[in-house]
Amino acid sequence: MPEIPEQLDDLRLRRWPRRRDERLQAWDAADRYLLRTLQEQGAGPVTLVVNDQCGALWLTALRRGPACSQGDSWLAWRAAEANAADNDMALPKDGWCWPWQTPSVHPDQVLMRVPKESSLLEAQLDWLARFLPRGTPIWLAGMDKHLPPNLVPLMEAYLGNGQAGLGWKRARRFSALAPGKVLRPQPEEALVSVPGRDWRLHTGAGVFGRQHLDIGARFLLEHLPRQVEGEVADLGCGNGVLGLALAVDNPGARVTFCDESFLAVESARRNVMLHAPEPERCRFHLGNGLDGLEQRFDLIVLNPPFHRGHAVDDRVALTLFRHARRHLAETGALWVVANRHLPYRPPLRRAFAHVDVVAGNAKFILYRCGQIATS
Repeated sequence: MPEIPEQLDDLRLRRWPRRRDERLQAWDAADRYLLRTLQEQGAGPVTLVVNDQCGALWLTALRRGPACSQGDSWLAWRAAEANAADNDMALPKDGWCWPWQTPSVHPDQVLMRVPKESSLLEAQLDWLARFLPRGTPIWLAGMDKHLPPNLVPLMEAYLGNGQAGLGWKRARRFSALAPGKVLRPQPEEALVSVPGRDWRLHTGAGVFGRQHLDIGARFLLEHLPRQVEGEVADLGCGNGVLGLALAVDNPGARVTFCDESFLAVESARRNVMLHAPEPERCRFHLGNGLDGLEQRFDLIVLNPPFHRGHAVDDRVALTLFRHARRHLAETGALWVVANRHLPYRPPLRRAFAHVDVVAGNAKFILYRCGQIATS
């Protein structure tokens, strides 16, 4: 495979976590299209960047004037931070904000990558309409193959205007002006029913499994172990359904909900407060898998993703397997639900002394992995 270039103009950019054999670039033509827009505006305007991937937009904007970046991804934030250090740039204090938080700047313009999830797109357009002064220019861009067909109608619904620009290198730019007022009600909140439970789980915009309970999580729910005590991790927790079930069914368990999505962790936190009988037994970790946690876990449950953004990338799961191995207690176990077509058994066997199949059906396999054999 050809080496992925790391240079964007005079910026050196890499994804996070850093990998010697990285196959994915830290920017694309949609970033370049928005950077052309930034260049057209000249130096001086205060810029709000939304959904930056690795810092290409934010760091370039900072070289032209004050800029703030808002996003949901901890990995995107960490990539921008590391890339700033690589390029000898000092990031401004409070220069990053999470969704729906008030930015540290009063923007004169917005550069926004179109997010993968339509629910997040709608929520962000609604937020911009409520937050920005009337007439603030908003530019959006995305790769043609990933753009939702109803993007312009959504812009018109939430912003009152919007138009598509010309295509360039398989990317397309869109433009609008902030209305300075609310034009329609906020997008409806997603509530997900859980079979066998009287729960309606809140699932934030863009969080996986927003429309209905994921069938992999449903399969794992049917086979979760009971009489669990000690430290438990719901790794890649999403709305927290797996960790919540373990917390409710096992009074001796202390559950840590982990995700790299801010909105996912906040969804899990909200659901715990609503449905867990003892929410004080639950903790929440926003970050890269289990990095930054010191405790060893007696049980880790994982319904691993196999995408990184729009790109198929099985190394996300492989990384989480390694995290689980490092953070398992000596007699602890990792429970992984996997689609049958995904080749997870070999890497699991390389990481763990024992890999057993707990259950399976036509679509999924449930593995139990550990260093100590089960009786």
